[in-house]
Amino acid sequence: MSKAHKALPNHFRAAPLAAAVVTALGLLSSGTLHAADTPTIAELQAEIARLKQALAAKDGTIVSAPQPEPVAISAPVEEEPQALGAVTVRAKRKIELLKDVPLSVSVVSGAELDRELAQDLSAITKRGAGIQFNQNNTRGASLSIRGLGKRSFTETQDPSVGMVVDGVSYGLSQLANFDFYDIDSVDVTRGPQGTLGGKGASSGVVSINTKRPSFYPSADYQITYGQRDTLIAKANLGGPIIEDLLAWRSSFLVDRSRGYYVNNFDSNYSLYNKNRVSGRTQFLFTPSADFNARVSFDLEPHAPQVQNGLTFYKDQPDRFADGSLTDPSGTTARAKLAGYTAATGAFTPGRAWFAGRDFNGSPYTYDKNYIGDNNLNFNENQGQTVHNKGGQIDLTWNLANHTLSSVTATRKYTFDAHNDEGTPFDINRNGGGGVDYQQFSQELKLKSKPGGSFDYVAGLFYLKTEDDIAAKTGWGSDAGAWFATTAQYNTLDRLAGANRGAGLALLKDTLDDAVTRGDTIVNTKSTAIYGNATWRATDAISLNGGLRLTHENRTTTDVKLLTANGAGAALNPVAVRGVSLGGFNSTATGALAAGNSAAQAALADAVASRYFGAASYGALTAAQQAQVAAAKALRAGQIGQLIGGITSHYDDNLVTATLAPSYRFNDNITGYTSWQYGEKSGSALNVNGLSANVRPEKTNAFEVGLKSSLLNNTLILNADLFQMNIRDYQSTVRVVDDFTTQTNIANGQANPTAYVTAQGNVPKVRARGLELDAVYSGIQNLSIRVAGAYTDARYISFPLAAKPDEQAYLTAPYVDQSGLTLPGVAKWTGNVGAEYRIPVWANKQFHASFNTAFTSRYNNTDTLSDYGYVPGNAITDIAIGLTTKAGFDVSLIVKNATDNRKHEPAWTSYSPNPYPRWFGLSFSGKL
Repeated sequence: MSKAHKALPNHFRAAPLAAAVVTALGLLSSGTLHAADTPTIAELQAEIARLKQALAAKDGTIVSAPQPEPVAISAPVEEEPQALGAVTVRAKRKIELLKDVPLSVSVVSGAELDRELAQDLSAITKRGAGIQFNQNNTRGASLSIRGLGKRSFTETQDPSVGMVVDGVSYGLSQLANFDFYDIDSVDVTRGPQGTLGGKGASSGVVSINTKRPSFYPSADYQITYGQRDTLIAKANLGGPIIEDLLAWRSSFLVDRSRGYYVNNFDSNYSLYNKNRVSGRTQFLFTPSADFNARVSFDLEPHAPQVQNGLTFYKDQPDRFADGSLTDPSGTTARAKLAGYTAATGAFTPGRAWFAGRDFNGSPYTYDKNYIGDNNLNFNENQGQTVHNKGGQIDLTWNLANHTLSSVTATRKYTFDAHNDEGTPFDINRNGGGGVDYQQFSQELKLKSKPGGSFDYVAGLFYLKTEDDIAAKTGWGSDAGAWFATTAQYNTLDRLAGANRGAGLALLKDTLDDAVTRGDTIVNTKSTAIYGNATWRATDAISLNGGLRLTHENRTTTDVKLLTANGAGAALNPVAVRGVSLGGFNSTATGALAAGNSAAQAALADAVASRYFGAASYGALTAAQQAQVAAAKALRAGQIGQLIGGITSHYDDNLVTATLAPSYRFNDNITGYTSWQYGEKSGSALNVNGLSANVRPEKTNAFEVGLKSSLLNNTLILNADLFQMNIRDYQSTVRVVDDFTTQTNIANGQANPTAYVTAQGNVPKVRARGLELDAVYSGIQNLSIRVAGAYTDARYISFPLAAKPDEQAYLTAPYVDQSGLTLPGVAKWTGNVGAEYRIPVWANKQFHASFNTAFTSRYNNTDTLSDYGYVPGNAITDIAIGLTTKAGFDVSLIVKNATDNRKHEPAWTSYSPNPYPRWFGLSFSGKL
């Protein structure tokens, strides 16, 4: 035994692996899976005999599985060098321990993730089934479980799949859309959650548990070099500061690389590059056997990454199914750059404004530089900048018959994006979204000690969030010519005649340097009381039940203003919905309207002088006034609705409940059935300046499952059947755009009703299917992990769905999608992973592993377009390496080995897989 280990007091001397499994048992005995819970000394002593028997493999194979280590209770869970010829079965033990938990849960160990460099949510979810990471940029990506939860850019809505990191619930999914490091385990729990603590979630919870400080000295590192200038460096170190009193652990990560895709306009910039530096430091304080405290801080500094603009464009189909033209009025990029054919058959060439423009030594054209794979040419290269930091304090008291814990945490997250329309022209400038988010949470939890016929956990939870979501739109000197309608462009350029010079000046000035900014400010207070209990009526029969009552209070305030006038201030509207802009009042033909003040009349005269050299506005010809009218309409259309300030309120009480009886047929097989009910909070929402709150989502989930240990304990097999019935499912819907509709009515436009995409409710949704999780270790030196899921998630009632692009010719404003599969849902998903280890050259160990994640065909568009289907595909990661007895390892790692790049056919554009095949060489070891 090492000197450091000998120095531990008696109550800290449990074997590392044994202590880890006790932790899991302590958590599971009360029905809770949250990593913040820690076992007490009494719990350790009560379980130690049982552990020794559980850890002995019946076939003589050495079986180990790194598990979450208890804070301040034991030595750390180290992956000590195994005897040559032994095999490490990752996460097997924790899956075994879940056999008495009446929930569908999948577990992945940190060792599994490390071996193939799986360190973000995209890679982590490829180690399970029935869970999907919906790729977008850092802000817009989301998680879905059982087909439920696909969403993007809706900070006013709670995520359907909750994220918990080290016992702290995240109010936004994007707080976890970064690299993870020093991971102990990842747990995926399916179905409505909330009676075990944390923030409730309607579809499931992903819990990421990092390694904790201990009094066992440790230091390990990993350095990876790879394609595209990749450098990934990790280090974890810690141990005692003051023996028996204070310990520490620090973890660091550097992840930098070029992206695979290059911006041809400026090859200095690649897309989906990595530029991440992260660090976390923890301290463990153990002044007595009955109290311990852990303090943790983590930081990811501001760093830019270009994850906006990875879009490949293609030709829009010429005609709809009914034979009508898809673009009869010339609104697409092709029409502006290459021309279009009107319904009369007349061909209109591309806009002269963009013709013959030279970039990088050659003229820019639609066919050569805009459409096609890898044809990325845009001038806004600022990308997005993100920042993430937080801290928490965990306190644990060992009481006579209970464990009391407190978790206090705060987090701050910022996001700032700069978007481009996909061309090198000066059109969109310094636009994009921004998020400034912070949260504070406090949880108190009381857990009974295990061993009796009745175990329970109860607690109080509080979460306060403040979120400022910015939407910025900036325009450049080419914006007017790009965004003008065909009629406006004809008036100002094509048909301008002698006034063409003035028209071109108006096209430039109308939007140049103008900026609008909208802020959606969301404040939420969530308070809850919860409890969960397990009654063991007999050795075979158990009943688990739980209840959670949550009070949600939300306010959402929207403000949108013109923050910079740019060159076209004189062309402003008079006002937009009460927000004064100081323009002069004119008719649709450009003539001055009655009621202009002296200042407004002077402004009109200044426009006449600047663009036409006229002494006064009244001296302009009808054609010249029509040009001013076109320029003003163009500017007003792009400025859109302004909002002086509108606030919506949402206040509600929500219920979460569970009831789950289980029956242990024998020591190896347990069956269960469960009912879970969850209410996901509604939203305080404003749509175009009007209050449009979203109703809460209500889920009834039913599950029948079997958990087993078979073939002499070498096969762990868990399976379940489920059905989830959801009312008022929160999703993207199509609603009337009141502002645009009123504008159209005022302008006398035929069919004036306009629509906009917004967050709303779908009447009924159902998800049902089968899930399977298995680990097999019956072949010496080999471990195999298999997960699979069949999911049938569909709209039961959705009569007012938005039309897909190819059905825009239909006269009805909506289509009925009742009975159709939800977007982003593959019927079949699965994962197969294996690791093989064998001794070679007397004192070394060869190892090889792979992980293959597969998914069947699914539709990737919210409108379920026929152009949105992604073919079935699989992604495989491979690792091959050599480990010395001292623990030094060198491995070749291949990610996406088959170079899978499957994508939807798309209507006009699609985003490719940002991570094609990659090779790297990794070096790791212990100090």
